[in-house]
Amino acid sequence: MKNNGLTGLRLCRDCDLLVKIPSFENSPGWKQQAVCPRCGYCLEQHQPSSVLISLALVVTGLLLFLPANMLPVLSMEIMGNVRQSTVMVGALALHDEGLIVVAWLVIATAIVIPLLRLLILFYVLLAVITASMHRTAARMFRWYTHLGEWGMMEIYVLSVLISIIKLADMANVNIGYGLYCFVALMLVELIISIYLNPHALWNQLGKNHES
Repeated sequence: MKNNGLTGLRLCRDCDLLVKIPSFENSPGWKQQAVCPRCGYCLEQHQPSSVLISLALVVTGLLLFLPANMLPVLSMEIMGNVRQSTVMVGALALHDEGLIVVAWLVIATAIVIPLLRLLILFYVLLAVITASMHRTAARMFRWYTHLGEWGMMEIYVLSVLISIIKLADMANVNIGYGLYCFVALMLVELIISIYLNPHALWNQLGKNHES
């Protein structure tokens, strides 16, 4: 692989200054940062155990995914009749009401894409840890980044909370365990985005590719 002379350089997103990023490979300590000398923007954070922490979070997310989508999100009691709703049941109800496009968007953004992102990241992190499958992992990590623009779990949770508030005066509405798992899954994905260092991951995949 040819060296284009730009290795270790990063363009600051705030002031467009080209900054040389130091090597963190042999740096001690739990957390270190590389900041822009002109505006102070954090260009990169170094956490030695970020890959293992991210992998543990991904496994946690996969374990939460099944109950989040299978358990009732909420239950509603009207005149003695109790109805429970899950994410899929809600999407199917939209489909039956003729909102086919909306139903498929809910299924894609709240179920399919979050699951795909967790599975892809699990594969990529394993590839980094085992120093194998680098070409496929690099391609899949690119997909992981693009799919992040379509994951909208927080919007679904917000819509459920709004529905609970609106239905509170009409019926006895109880929050189900599925919603708790769904919120926990959303928080796990948020923590993953904090701990995961995309630049370091790309560098590691590049080293695996060279080896």
